[in-house]
Amino acid sequence: MQIAFVTQDEALVQEWVSGKIREEDRIHLFQQPDALCGSLAALVFDHIVLSDRFFGLAAFCDYVERLKESCPGAAFTVLLSDRHDTNENGRWVKYCIVNGIQYVPPHRTRESINTALLQRFYGNRGEIAESGGKSIVFVGSTPNIGTTFVSFGTAVGLASRSERSVAYLCLNLKSSKLHRYIGIEKPEASLDHLRAEIRSHSLRPERLRAYCTAVKGLPNLRILFGNQLREQAEFFTAEDIEHLLQTAKRTFDVCIVEVNAYWDNAATICALLQADSRILVTTPELTHFQEDTDRWLRGLCPVIGLSADSFDLVLTQSDKNGSSAGIRQSDIRKETGLSFIGKIGKYADMTEVVNQGKLFDLLLGQHPLNRDLSGIVTLLSAVCGIETAVQPYTHPLKRLFGRMHAKPGKAGRTVWES
Repeated sequence: MQIAFVTQDEALVQEWVSGKIREEDRIHLFQQPDALCGSLAALVFDHIVLSDRFFGLAAFCDYVERLKESCPGAAFTVLLSDRHDTNENGRWVKYCIVNGIQYVPPHRTRESINTALLQRFYGNRGEIAESGGKSIVFVGSTPNIGTTFVSFGTAVGLASRSERSVAYLCLNLKSSKLHRYIGIEKPEASLDHLRAEIRSHSLRPERLRAYCTAVKGLPNLRILFGNQLREQAEFFTAEDIEHLLQTAKRTFDVCIVEVNAYWDNAATICALLQADSRILVTTPELTHFQEDTDRWLRGLCPVIGLSADSFDLVLTQSDKNGSSAGIRQSDIRKETGLSFIGKIGKYADMTEVVNQGKLFDLLLGQHPLNRDLSGIVTLLSAVCGIETAVQPYTHPLKRLFGRMHAKPGKAGRTVWES
């Protein structure tokens, strides 16, 4: 198979030359479109990869038509960039769809581009499948609205219902507090401790699994706590986060990822781009579901090549009748235009619970929050193809007896094991 790249990104092509391509296939790099045209008399290409940086849309259309005449059997893939505005990129995408041309959206890292090209060239071969497990990303429209309660509660619920491996990855680079919520004063398994391996792209699945904190009582749930060095949050690049997420999806069956509400960092953008399911958490406050959602979701999704409609909606801090200050749940659904998958009530005792480090205990108990989360967990179990395990019945006195005789840990509890 003969593959032509028309791009000036030599590093991208070098990754193919260095081992991604089959031995019997050949890569040809052309740094100008005319150079490819000049080679067509001697070579017939099976795949042609084109960067959009050489063309306006009209010139690109003419160029592709000429190539199709010379290489009628060639498959085309276009690498879209940020050199065009959102509307112009939309026209490129429409042209590609109408003419059967594959395209890679803008703002993708080289690793992501190469993954897409591998699938384009060779299909879903087992040896190059990088996706592995499912990734579910939770993002709040606004900080401090209960996104962590929803995302971590979902992870606990999924792990409780199945024997499949579940990972909770906190990619909130600047405001990670889960360790406090569950009674760990200084987490050892936090994102910043893995920075060297992530930066060198040498993090292996077995290393990640061993490093993440295990949960006593839920052996199939592991936790990677968020970055504790807030002043170094900007040091994580898109390539770093993408490597971490790719490794996590090869390590675990399901990855529950929480990201920062502000879309100004690599973790939020990359996690959303790679997600199999995206869930937006908001509240009935007008400034949250209307102002913040519009500016983040509607404002940035087109820029990074995502559809805002690919998000599902969870409402937190909701009262019993589903309204707040005259705003009904149905109004919020219509305003956001998103599919509504769950509602979490407003519970006065939650602040005290997290201040005492007892969120995990609450999620394993009979708190109403668990009933709120049940429907979300059921839906995501179906989405991820997780078989629901039959939960053995435990008499309440036995559970009480177990708690009374638990040995206290550093935080006065014995929830965690290494």
